[in-house]
Amino acid sequence: MSSPNRLRAVLDTNVLVAALRSRRGASFQIFHRLRHGQWTAVLSNHLLFEYEEVLKRNASELGLSLADVDELLNAVCARAEEWTLPPDWQPVLADPDDEPLVQLAEQSGARLIVTHNTGHLQPARQRGIQVLPPREFLAILRAR
Repeated sequence: MSSPNRLRAVLDTNVLVAALRSRRGASFQIFHRLRHGQWTAVLSNHLLFEYEEVLKRNASELGLSLADVDELLNAVCARAEEWTLPPDWQPVLADPDDEPLVQLAEQSGARLIVTHNTGHLQPARQRGIQVLPPREFLAILRAR
């Protein structure tokens, strides 16, 4: 578990991919700050498998080997809390592929999702979950 004052968030796969495509944006800064323990990622097996699938599928485009992807995922896991998602979740989104993000944010108590697809996740706000683009999440991290 993270310390009680450490910010916790669910990181959408698209932010992780963006962090690996460019060292210049907010996504990279968020990932850098995760690796340095400035916040805690909240993960489920489902999300970790999605990270792995997407990163390995795009490894050559990102300039990574498969071993690099494994190392990167190990680094993420080292700074994360893992949660098991029960199967009895009632969907709130039109896209079932994004549903585990909302479920994880709610059931873990993190109540925060960082994504480039804020529009797709708008219904999560009705459940008290913040949906932020990387630049807004980075601003929160910088203010802490």
